[in-house]
Amino acid sequence: MDFRIGKESVQDREKVTTLIHTMFEKSGQSDEFLRKYDEGAVLLREGDELKDIFILLDGGVELYKKKPNSNIDYPIIKLEAGSFVGIIAFTSGEPSLTTAIVTEPSTVLKIPDSEVRNLFRKNKKFRGYMDELILANLLERFRSTIILQMKLDSANNKLREERNELKKALQDLKEAQEHLIYQEKMATLGQLVAGFAHEVNNPTASLLRSTETLQSRISEMMHRVENNNRINSLAEKLFQAGKKADYPDTSTLRKKTRELKNEFDHAGPSQLRLLAQIQEPVLDEIKAISFSDADELNFYLGYFDLGKMFKNIESAGNRIAGLVKSLKSYSRSDTDQEWEEVDIREGIHDTLQLTSNRIKYYDIDIDLPEVPLISANPAALNQVWTNIVLNAADAMGKKGSLEISCTHNEEQITVTIRDTGPGIDEEIIERIFESNFSTKKSDIKFGLGIGLSISKDIVHQHGGEITASNAPNGGAVFTVTLPVR
Repeated sequence: MDFRIGKESVQDREKVTTLIHTMFEKSGQSDEFLRKYDEGAVLLREGDELKDIFILLDGGVELYKKKPNSNIDYPIIKLEAGSFVGIIAFTSGEPSLTTAIVTEPSTVLKIPDSEVRNLFRKNKKFRGYMDELILANLLERFRSTIILQMKLDSANNKLREERNELKKALQDLKEAQEHLIYQEKMATLGQLVAGFAHEVNNPTASLLRSTETLQSRISEMMHRVENNNRINSLAEKLFQAGKKADYPDTSTLRKKTRELKNEFDHAGPSQLRLLAQIQEPVLDEIKAISFSDADELNFYLGYFDLGKMFKNIESAGNRIAGLVKSLKSYSRSDTDQEWEEVDIREGIHDTLQLTSNRIKYYDIDIDLPEVPLISANPAALNQVWTNIVLNAADAMGKKGSLEISCTHNEEQITVTIRDTGPGIDEEIIERIFESNFSTKKSDIKFGLGIGLSISKDIVHQHGGEITASNAPNGGAVFTVTLPVR
């Protein structure tokens, strides 16, 4: 016979069972071994020695296995007509592995184990039938085991997927909770910001108007001064030069100061520093005048210094106005944003002027060659430069150097800001642009952890990128690329 795993094996098994039953009927032993069982009857129990074998002619039997360290029995397989009950115990000689319970009225050939083994010796035909029946049952059990294993694997995979989904759902829930908390904080902050912006806006506008008026009045006073026309003209030029002066880099300032010391031997260090910042045409006019003493030189240099102060006041006022506008936009009280063609170098110089009190301890190296104008929100970009410069100051303390340079090609402008601080820990360098992530210690500096995050958002709004790295010789390097439009 061809025993295959499938319907054919079941049919062959039932056929062999019928042949065994017929053989016993012909020998007159059928009535001796034939038994009827009602539902719930126990044919054999797990752990019992096999005294009889059971060949199921019709009905059904289910095998149960006890869970270790428990009294719970789990159903493992359901046997149908043609099944050999107790086959494992019979073939191995070991106690029964399972408990067999009748599930519906059934007819069974119950043959003592000793009788079966006698028949094996006496009747070769019976032995052949039994071998075929055992093989057919083992094939059917093997088939059931494969199916059960497939179901088990499928169930395990499903459980694994559900576990991963639950894990993800829990993570999403935590993130959603954190996001809700963050949103609530931002909503509260937005209300505070709206009030702050309203309160600051009016005095800022007044400051700018007053500065403009004061500048006009000072110019008028200069023209009315009864003095040498040449000197009076020079005072006006010095005042205007001060308004146009950029923040000098340290090396250039030192070099020019040394050069001017020989020409203005009666000038003090602070006067030489001011002279070194004056543009060449106006400086040449000063050189052509013979000042009687340092006080007279200092009097006229005061006009240059006054111009610088006006520039700082005007820049600070515009910066405050820009910040107020940004705060209004943030709190959704004013969503207008002005974009214009700008020279980013002007914003960088303004930033250095306004942060001069924080960076006065450092050597400043500025290399800002001419670059194309770009379409940008200047107040927003100034916030980027401010955040990077102040972070560098926090990192370096009261000693170090700051290098600011820019390059460009047809597609983009690249601004690089390098400090000589301790650098950024490699473990956190990928996180410094995350919102609410701060490397500052609360007992040293106040940091909300949103400066670089905001800077990244601003740069992205301009279509650019901002990155951070560590310089080979130490210190942090921030690189901002902005598209040329």
